[in-house]
Amino acid sequence: MRIYIVPIGVRWLLAVCCLLIYCSVNSGCAMQKGRNTLPTKQQLVVDQLVVHSDFHLPKNHRLIRELTSRRDEISRILDIPTSDESIHVFLFDDEAHFQAFMERAHPEFPGRRAFFVKSDNSLNVYAYWGPRVGDDLRHEVTHGYLHSVVPNLPIWLDEGLAEYFEIKRGKQGLNGPHIYSLSNRLRRSDWEPDLARLETLREATELGQMDYAESWLWVHFLLSSGEETQELLQNQLNQLIRLGVADSMAEAVADLIPNSEVKLIAYLKQLEGKAHLEGKASPPTMVRPVSAINAGSDAYDNSSLEGS
Repeated sequence: MRIYIVPIGVRWLLAVCCLLIYCSVNSGCAMQKGRNTLPTKQQLVVDQLVVHSDFHLPKNHRLIRELTSRRDEISRILDIPTSDESIHVFLFDDEAHFQAFMERAHPEFPGRRAFFVKSDNSLNVYAYWGPRVGDDLRHEVTHGYLHSVVPNLPIWLDEGLAEYFEIKRGKQGLNGPHIYSLSNRLRRSDWEPDLARLETLREATELGQMDYAESWLWVHFLLSSGEETQELLQNQLNQLIRLGVADSMAEAVADLIPNSEVKLIAYLKQLEGKAHLEGKASPPTMVRPVSAINAGSDAYDNSSLEGS
């Protein structure tokens, strides 16, 4: 999902005070000690990532290697620089521990498997070790890499890129569940592409599952349709890096690609055929996790939050 800003107000302070009073008089809180706190027993520093966990995670674990190599891949494909700003990944040992912490620290956030939270001075990922940890970390860490170098990233592009790069290497960003959802809705005539509409979205809470899917499709189309379309996307990102603002992508796409929506639909049909041949076109199995939250900025900001 996206970035959320989380202001600390009077109600939050009152809630904390009430919690402290409750815990001081209720011995039952001792049983929960450590289950609603951040994992801190192990800290693993690998390039830009600082991974915190309460269980042993080898430095050369294949998932860690994939996450660190993904930074150079993102930089190369998008033609953007890399950063040395740390991305802190808090990896909980199980879902219960993760949910207990999120309910205490961020009760206003929706229920998700993972989050990216951006503040003025930190980039944090929260996730737990479970069956989808690879997808979740690839998605959320992509947000971290992007936000460490690109300011004011539009939410549709932020999520479209994260959906693209959450796919395992060697799969060319092919997201079977998104292809399935978009193709089915297209056949029922209750969806059509509209990049200008996506550009109007500002908050994570405005995105539905189909918005994630369409954002992914536009990104995949632009990155895979030749040098001109790839450069169009690269130029958008580099304009944001230089100026903090960028021209409308919908207008730029319309100028470069006449009848771009028609061509996008034709591209989707090509992907559907490819996915069927490779056995990848399958219905979504889980609700989209929340991705990014922006702390002190725009996008559920903590000033910001995103999640899987």
